[in-house]
Amino acid sequence: MTNNHLPIGKETKQSQALVHIYWDLQNVHLTQKQAELLVAFAKPKGRLDCLKTYYNSQHQNQLLAKNNVEYLGFQGVDVRSNDKNSVDKALTFDWIKRVAIKPSPEIIILVSGDRDFAPLISLMLAVGKTIIVFAQRCKASKKVINLVGDDNFHYIDNLPSLLAGNTQDKAERLSA
Repeated sequence: MTNNHLPIGKETKQSQALVHIYWDLQNVHLTQKQAELLVAFAKPKGRLDCLKTYYNSQHQNQLLAKNNVEYLGFQGVDVRSNDKNSVDKALTFDWIKRVAIKPSPEIIILVSGDRDFAPLISLMLAVGKTIIVFAQRCKASKKVINLVGDDNFHYIDNLPSLLAGNTQDKAERLSA
């Protein structure tokens, strides 16, 4: 018999939102420090359940970047294809597969500003998922920004100010 009576004010791991991070390494390059800040940003949102980075090991810079963040818990997914959008397709497939099983993530952080993800983001928003997007400047699709809204879209280089609670990130996007 399970005890359904929890002490008041005590949150259990079971009641925390599940958080997934999907990172398109072909689209967004993060320094090791930025990857650490990304994880620090995600941790207060719930229990980090899935951290994946998608890369092509045929590209040495992507392989090195993947290796540099494994200690943070990122699982590398090697997409050894030069077909257009092969990484996007692998990421999308994994994302849908994980959302289809129980327990499903409530919060999904996408590290890519690629407009190819707009249909998937729309679908996830329609089924009640919270989507947060991080992108590099000049690589962020306006469609993606509009879909997730100003509060859930951020530039990677503004992670330090986000963690400090500053509003510089939002002000910069509004003036762009």
